[in-house]
Amino acid sequence: MSARPTRPSPWPGPGGPPRLLLLTDRSQLSLGRSLVGTVAECVEAGLRAVVVREPDLHPRARHALLAALARLPGLVVISSRLPDPAAHGVHLAAHQRPGRWATSAAGPVVGRSCHAVGEVRTAAAEGATYVVLSPFGVSLSKPGHLPPLPRTAYAEAADAGVPVLALGGIGRDDVAAALDAGAHGVAVMGGVMRARDPAAEVAALLARLPPPASRALAAQPPGRQAPGGPPPASRPPTSHPPERQPPEPPARASCHAPSTALPARQPLR
Repeated sequence: MSARPTRPSPWPGPGGPPRLLLLTDRSQLSLGRSLVGTVAECVEAGLRAVVVREPDLHPRARHALLAALARLPGLVVISSRLPDPAAHGVHLAAHQRPGRWATSAAGPVVGRSCHAVGEVRTAAAEGATYVVLSPFGVSLSKPGHLPPLPRTAYAEAADAGVPVLALGGIGRDDVAAALDAGAHGVAVMGGVMRARDPAAEVAALLARLPPPASRALAAQPPGRQAPGGPPPASRPPTSHPPERQPPEPPARASCHAPSTALPARQPLR
């Protein structure tokens, strides 16, 4: 079956849809880690997109979390299930429909969770920017939720003309299999959230993924700069006096920094 042409992507910033998408669940973080600090470390390691879940948070606390993450340079922030003006877009559950969100203040990115090839085709027809297709493998975050999909499902889903990310039981050693099956990239939650060093896990995943295809910067919502900043050509060269050394780089964001105070979430049962 020949692949259908993929629609132009409204994904903000250079590079189009990312190869790695992080989904958050602060209940799986190591004791003492803050979610904002952990994501900031992952951004330093190369992360470019995150889906913020945290459904138990009060709407004001969740908005503050989204706003704090949106201030991280180069990061596309997507709100799970509910649109938020601080986010670049919204990620919908399989049963939600994107039509009423597409022109809202949620932003240009509309993702959808899918569990079958038919759902991917429906999401593509309804204008989804990307989909996550799961489960790829056995998920420790949702044990016994659904059996893994056959690998052929990803090649079939790729014909829908929308980027498909494999989700569920994905670790660094599963990336090659997901790409070989036909996925555009991978979406990961527990593998990063539970890691002793989440940033190192993100770096290991990215090292096994191809870079996103380059493309021109997309227009951004008013008041927001495209993630990643202006193109390199527009940045003036930096020079230093001959007798002086360049200033030290800023300290790495601490995973313990309480950028956004969040109540503790109980682990998944």
